[in-house]
Formats: sequence, C-alpha cells, structure tokens
Amino acid sequence: MNILGPSLFSIVFIAIGAGILYYARGVAAKAKKSLSWPSIEGVISHSAVLMRTQTSSSGNTLMYQADVAYRYKVKGQDYSSSRITLMDYSSTTGHAQDVVARYPDGSTVAVYYNPADPSDAVLEPGGNTGITIVHLIGWLFAGVGLFFLYMSVTGRVHAGQ
Repeated sequence: MNILGPSLFSIVFIAIGAGILYYARGVAAKAKKSLSWPSIEGVISHSAVLMRTQTSSSGNTLMYQADVAYRYKVKGQDYSSSRITLMDYSSTTGHAQDVVARYPDGSTVAVYYNPADPSDAVLEPGGNTGITIVHLIGWLFAGVGLFFLYMSVTGRVHAGQ
C-alpha cells in the first residue's frame, strides 16, 4: 500500500492551515494592541460603496465593500489611510452601506494609530469577524489535513496498489 501520496497531500493541508493560523494569530495580537493605540482627530476624505463582480467556476457573484479614506496628522506629519479595521473584508451591500453611513464624506472621526508607525491606522481598533473567519479557515485546513493523514496512515485511504 502506498501512503506517500495521501500523506503528502495531508501534510500540505496541515502546512496551509498552520500558515493561516500563524497569520491570524499575528493579526489578533495586533488587534489587541490596537485597543491601546492613541487616537487623533481625522477627516473622512472619501466614502462610497464599491461593487465588483467576482467570477468563479460557479458563476458571477456581486461583492460589496466600503471604500472609506481619511486624512490625519501626527506630530505635524500628514497621513492618509483607508483601513477601517485591521482586517477589512468584502461583504453584503447592507454591511458596506452601514459602514459608509457611519463615515460620511467630510465628517470628523477618531483615528487610532500605531505609535511606532503612525502610518499604520484604523478607525475601529480591536478585533472583528474577519479575524475569527481566518482562524476558522486555518483550523479547517489543519483539521482536514490531520484527518486525511490519520486515514492514510491507518490504511483507510490509499493512492492505488
């Protein structure tokens, strides 16, 4: 019985899952740190809902994203950013419209910036659903890889005779 193929397949899935989890862990740690970042007043320079078509083998899907840009100044230096959270993601039209409604053009906002790198800023510090989703995807890949590794090692899955 040849278990090399299924085992390599499993190890690739485990490695992808571990990589995703490593990335998610880093973003989650930064999200926690962002809760203590200083804030400064900024101004929304652009706010709109973007719609784009994502093409896949199963057809076209409309994706919506809040496109919000803002300007702020730290120690006399001008900065601009478009990050709302540490992990922005595409979503439904309702979610994107809610974000744009919270940050209309020309409004004054609190900008939270990284004191070690003031160009690193967000409007909403801390974690969000995006970080949780990335964790779940990482665990899914790792779990599938571990399952298939177990199945190949115990002889329940094999790649031919």
